[in-house]
Amino acid sequence: MAKTKAQEMTEYDPEVVELMIEYKKGWSNLANATRDMAKLTGLIPEVCKALLELSKRNNVVELRGYSKVPEILIDGKKKKAAQRAAQLREAGQAVPQPSDHITE
Repeated sequence: MAKTKAQEMTEYDPEVVELMIEYKKGWSNLANATRDMAKLTGLIPEVCKALLELSKRNNVVELRGYSKVPEILIDGKKKKAAQRAAQLREAGQAVPQPSDHITE
């Protein structure tokens, strides 16, 4: 049975997604990302290089909850949020609920 466009779009290789995110965030250079993408996808390096060069590095967004944030930064955000909540309670103000974007 033929796959619908929606089914094709939901099938992706997490390793390729991680590779592209690492390149876009500057954690990998173009040569290494091109080499790795060619190995994973079977595309020729010229196609991989063109694909990576066309993806801008200034529009990186969190993708499906994927985050490579060091644990120490997450702990710092949680501690700062707890301190701010304590200050608001002391001042008699409403304390907002913890954000969903601070994940473990």
